[in-house]
Amino acid sequence: KVFEMIDKDGSGSLAIDEITRAVKEDQEVIDFLENCGEPNLQFLLRPKRLKKALEALDTDKSGEVDEEEWDEAIHRGLAARLEQLREERERRERAARAEDEAFSAAFLNAAREVFMLMDKDDSGSLSHQEILGAVKTNAEVKKFLNDCGDRNLQYLLMPSKLEASLKAIDSDGSGEIELPEWETAIETALKAKLAQRAADRERRAKEAAAEIAAFTAEFLNAARKVFEMIDKDGSGSLAIDEITRAVKEDQEVIDFLENCGEPNLQFLLRPKRLKKALEALDTDKSGEVDEEEWDEAIHRGLAARLEQLREERERRERAARAEDEAFSAAFLNAAREVFMLMDKDDSGSLSHQEILGAVKTNAEVKKFLNDCGDRNLQYLLMPSKLEASLKAIDSDGSGEIELPEWETAIETALKAKLAQRAADRERRAKEAAAEIAAFTAEFLNAARKVFEMID
Repeated sequence: KVFEMIDKDGSGSLAIDEITRAVKEDQEVIDFLENCGEPNLQFLLRPKRLKKALEALDTDKSGEVDEEEWDEAIHRGLAARLEQLREERERRERAARAEDEAFSAAFLNAAREVFMLMDKDDSGSLSHQEILGAVKTNAEVKKFLNDCGDRNLQYLLMPSKLEASLKAIDSDGSGEIELPEWETAIETALKAKLAQRAADRERRAKEAAAEIAAFTAEFLNAARKVFEMIDKDGSGSLAIDEITRAVKEDQEVIDFLENCGEPNLQFLLRPKRLKKALEALDTDKSGEVDEEEWDEAIHRGLAARLEQLREERERRERAARAEDEAFSAAFLNAAREVFMLMDKDDSGSLSHQEILGAVKTNAEVKKFLNDCGDRNLQYLLMPSKLEASLKAIDSDGSGEIELPEWETAIETALKAKLAQRAADRERRAKEAAAEIAAFTAEFLNAARKVFEMID
């Protein structure tokens, strides 16, 4: 697509004037070339490097870049990007393995503890009475079953579903849940938990890739703009007097350098460090910083900033996972409590009358339905909408809301809640990033000013 966007005359090859115009005017072209992974294609964005880059790309020396030459460069870039992708994937997989191993060990250990807490007579099996007693009185047992993610284990918490749950777990029909049967159920629960964690990681990886791409494009565009702002004479290199003037007078240049992540570029802001910083940046010892030297420093800064971004994102994700897991557990537990409060006859289903009675008299039921975020569940509170709501939730048309139908509605509500929480976090993260950047710039500017006032 980018080739076609540059090739305005449709000739099948890219002339220097077509490239020059595209890399100035077309943001989509700029963004692609900046991130394509092939140095000579990236150098098309640098006016002073463009001619040399064209010579390298134009292997048949026709004076233009034809489709075959473009494809060869693109495949080099693709190979480089795939290698970066492989390294990032391997890093993520190593981290995921370590996290999942720790999670699995903790989950299995908790499951063993819960079995022993319920097995009051140390017989190695759980009777109906032992389960009933534990789920009524033991908070640790209730919390584990509530959070475990397996429906049959969660149903042990609900009197109306206890028999069905026991039957599902008790594979030998002994009337009790023996330790191997418990472990089989726990393995099923753990597999579901790990699958959910993998899906969450995949979603987060896509979000991270989009965040990195957006940040990289913005950072490199800003770096190009700052170079041009400093390079007053348009020579393609930065002289010491140009730098000295820019870091005194131009706030946009100052703000970018202060936050660019590359120490020598940051030292350009310090009069006493400027000469030494220039010597480090000026690798060809020409006395000025040319575009290639600038780009090398900028990419070091970008790498540092992306590492900071990754660490901050992982910190946010760890916090978000913990918060969402706690929220989900509390939400599902409240949903089960509300179902049991409405299910007066312990039949495992909610009749029209049971719902009407509960929403009229029970404050806990009313509060949960009001706050749950699902329209069909909220409509249970409204007499005029009750029939329509029942019809929407009652998927088998029995005239009552059975527990699986209730849970399906609750899962829909929870997904909506979690999506809203994620959107709120994203908004807050952007606001925080802007606040931090503004504070950092103001703080460092003040620090520089104070140093000069003291000196």
